[in-house]
Amino acid sequence: MKPKKPLPGAQTKKPTLPWWYFGLLVCVLGIAVFLRLWYLDRIPTGVVMDEFDYLLNAKFVYHTGTNIFANWSPLSLKTFPNEVPKGELTYLVSLPFVGPFGLSIFTARIGFAVISILSVGVTYAIAASLLGPWVGLIAGFMTAINPWSVYFGRTAYDVPVSITFYLIAFLCMLRLRGAKILLTLIPLFFAFYGYIGTKLILIPFVFVSAGYIWHFLRGRQDTKWFILLCLGTILIFGHFLLSVQSSTANLRMNQLYTPFDAKVAQEVDTERRLTLASPLTKLFVNKPIVYVKNVIIKYFGAFSPAILFTNGEGVATFALWEHGLFYPLDALFLITGILLLFARTPPLLGLLFLLVSIATLPSVLSTEGTSYVHRSSLMYPFLTLLIAYGIYGSVQWLSANLKKAAVVVVIFLYVAATANFVYLYFFRFPYYNSESFGFSQRTYSRYTELARASGIRVVNITETPQLYFRNYLFYTDKLNANTVKPIRSAFLAETYAWENASFTKSCPTKADIDKGDTVYILSNTSPCKELFIRRPMTAIPSLADGGTLYMIFNDRVCRNYALSSYPTGFTMQDFAVENLSERQFCERFIVRYTNELYQPQTREGNWITQ
Repeated sequence: MKPKKPLPGAQTKKPTLPWWYFGLLVCVLGIAVFLRLWYLDRIPTGVVMDEFDYLLNAKFVYHTGTNIFANWSPLSLKTFPNEVPKGELTYLVSLPFVGPFGLSIFTARIGFAVISILSVGVTYAIAASLLGPWVGLIAGFMTAINPWSVYFGRTAYDVPVSITFYLIAFLCMLRLRGAKILLTLIPLFFAFYGYIGTKLILIPFVFVSAGYIWHFLRGRQDTKWFILLCLGTILIFGHFLLSVQSSTANLRMNQLYTPFDAKVAQEVDTERRLTLASPLTKLFVNKPIVYVKNVIIKYFGAFSPAILFTNGEGVATFALWEHGLFYPLDALFLITGILLLFARTPPLLGLLFLLVSIATLPSVLSTEGTSYVHRSSLMYPFLTLLIAYGIYGSVQWLSANLKKAAVVVVIFLYVAATANFVYLYFFRFPYYNSESFGFSQRTYSRYTELARASGIRVVNITETPQLYFRNYLFYTDKLNANTVKPIRSAFLAETYAWENASFTKSCPTKADIDKGDTVYILSNTSPCKELFIRRPMTAIPSLADGGTLYMIFNDRVCRNYALSSYPTGFTMQDFAVENLSERQFCERFIVRYTNELYQPQTREGNWITQ
């Protein structure tokens, strides 16, 4: 009787690898480092939303041991109060860098970039364990150049952190034996508390992974330790459930999409109202049917070719808009990998299918949109494994005479695809989509800091003064051991002012404006615009189309320079905004229009020019 061929990942003798294999592995890691660290101090062009919360709170924790508002403990394992619920421990990634070295785009993101680089090595190790060293090498390379991994590896978002720890946990289950299997609980702990959205997948992820590894790869050995691992996972989740009611994370628990959601009932009522009277209506239009239909729609939405291979998601901070999360060529090898794995090792394909399906749960079960690139992102490393296997299997299928030529062709195609992505991300994205990461907020912060050096007072009139104050503190690196407590007092008192800068909802009087000793910055939605009709102004424009983002009145910083009327001709050096001289900054990012733009309007919305 012919012996049964062992499954990939089972305990077999390791193949002998040529010496240059390890040289290729170093090259893969080098590519990963380059794509995640090159110009990290200026691309993406700014910091936004959740990133600010992690970074500023990390700075406060470093100096004071608690958060901005001094109402939270790092040991509490709870989300920050007074803020949108986010990962409880993600601030730890940036703390070693922004704490001692100050706040900047580079220190804010270097820790996250390192974790993204680590994910390349972990994906390599998982693929090598399951499918062999050559598939592992290909998977490492595909992760190193993967658009999703590069894009989010250069941000301070929490998702890649959680995903990396889930992958480390999976690798631990693959590699560890006996009591050491329980060490898997460490990365699971950090994965669970790294991102609020992936808490849902903890138990199904561990149970499915551990079940497959125990049954197919370990031959039902280490049973006791896998059971204890599953029990430990339940304890992690149980502790969260017991404490969630006293945490802002409870707000996210209320956003779970269930058949009892009010939106389901509303949709049922709408469909019945727009349906011809029939005895079949209640059979086909009811809460279970509508709920299942919407779950299926959300589930398959995660596999949209437009999102995966061409355009990405529509949210500006989550996508380039002109490139997918993978390369179009990946689609071919993804299909090939699925077919080959189905033919050779169906159980492993079943595992990957289940893990990818589990990864979609945070999107499928959310009432607050889908956001696949965040909430369902654990699926992307496992899709990468299938792509790598598709590449390997396609080459192996060819005759010996064609293999070398095929390898050269595949490498050339991916080098060309990566070059196109690099060009788009580094040389076009910062320009046409600079506002996706709030570049203008970085600009007005630099303007305000230049004004401080000249003793000029700046008032930013906005509906969200706390948000603008946070931006200013970050970009001007105002938080340090001497300032952190008085700045905290400013937050608690809701008086958002520091040195020469004030951020307020209150409008000045015309007499204050007429004095001319204070610079006023207003957005197009500012509540005080009518006070500045026909007054001379300069502006902070959108780099994409030259439109006005912020109006500057009583300008005393850039008034003596030859300002352009339209932003154009930028270089990479210009995006190191904090390093520019006053003249360089003004002439690059502040514009003066030839005609007055801010004039009164009629009720119909037409400008009054007379």
